[in-house]
Amino acid sequence: MRKFIKDYLAKEYDNYVKDLEALTNIDSGNGDLEGTTEANKFVAAKMEALGAETEFRYNDRACHLISRLKGKGTQTVLLVAHVDTVFKRGEAAKRPFRVDENGFAWGPGVGDDKATVMEVIYGLAALKEAGFDDYKEIIYYTNAEEEGGSPTAEGIVAELSQQADFAVIMDVARPNWGIVTQRKGNAKYKITVTGKGGHHGNASQCCANAIHQLAYTITELHKLASPMPGKPEDFTAKALEARGIVDSGQFIPPNTVNVGVIGSTNDKISVIPGDAYCEVNVRCFEVAEQKRLDAAIKALADKIVIDGTKVEVTGGIVTGPMEKTPAVQKMIDVYSSVVAEEFGGKVNEWVAGGLTDGNRTAKFIPTLDALGVENYDEHTDHESVDLKTAVPRTAAFAITLAELLKTGVK
Repeated sequence: MRKFIKDYLAKEYDNYVKDLEALTNIDSGNGDLEGTTEANKFVAAKMEALGAETEFRYNDRACHLISRLKGKGTQTVLLVAHVDTVFKRGEAAKRPFRVDENGFAWGPGVGDDKATVMEVIYGLAALKEAGFDDYKEIIYYTNAEEEGGSPTAEGIVAELSQQADFAVIMDVARPNWGIVTQRKGNAKYKITVTGKGGHHGNASQCCANAIHQLAYTITELHKLASPMPGKPEDFTAKALEARGIVDSGQFIPPNTVNVGVIGSTNDKISVIPGDAYCEVNVRCFEVAEQKRLDAAIKALADKIVIDGTKVEVTGGIVTGPMEKTPAVQKMIDVYSSVVAEEFGGKVNEWVAGGLTDGNRTAKFIPTLDALGVENYDEHTDHESVDLKTAVPRTAAFAITLAELLKTGVK
């Protein structure tokens, strides 16, 4: 079956490129209901041709698509990709799809995530043509609000995750057989300090400086963060490349605490501020660590060093991390063996501080991320996708999917 899949996808390459061109030339920016409807109707037609049942879900900003293929096995997989881009209507007319002499395709959203949206369709077509039906169900969700997020999209991901045994997130791939095996979770807090304002010269003795208390609280926040690996200038992409180091996210600290916003209504140095606040973003790789940090940050409300002030902490965990569990390790091992045996390649594991739908599926089921076609400079006007990786990446995805559906991941 492996040889059949590889041969089928090589034969279908030109059709893949034509379909990628058609999808890329549809303006489907985040928040564009008309564009995401057109894009997901294009995807639905392709999935229905494979025998899938399709369902559209709408809100006032987007059209989402859920496609379902029924098989004869026991395992269900959730595949997630997205049709929305970060570009506004008219961008496709200004920069239509093109392929250069080096086999790179260009256009708005060509790599993030349209090349991968089509990769899934052609991978599933290859499995169908090979006669593979050893699965209970393949659920393919093409998100139309991935770039901005929404309660609609997050609700769909949570709903579908609980119907599946494992998930594969078909998002932006990393170079040289790179995949993402861990992602940080996300928490947000607002810390508000209430003090007693007054004239600095005449009333210091009966005032309580809210900014001074906030400064102490921020210092305590900083103590919760993992230490940085060294001088910032030594860890830029250019600096790592100069030292011959391939950056796969290995220098990202285990947990980071960022005070990104700070303020007070006071704007005079002669006045003792009676209020102050800061907004904080916290990210880490492990569920247990996220819970520990959440408790420690909320406990700062009781750590008062300036008499007369009060500290309030609001907010909390927003999205959990995508952890590398033993079940995820099995998925990595299967993919790695397929890549080695069929293409002589070595899979590079990346960790990431950013979030995808993989964070949301990982709350419920083992998740592997970034099995897409390899692309570069997403979210820019020079985004490109390396079409030379389309056939091998699609074949590796399809073969791995078949292996995991036959054996399960637990």
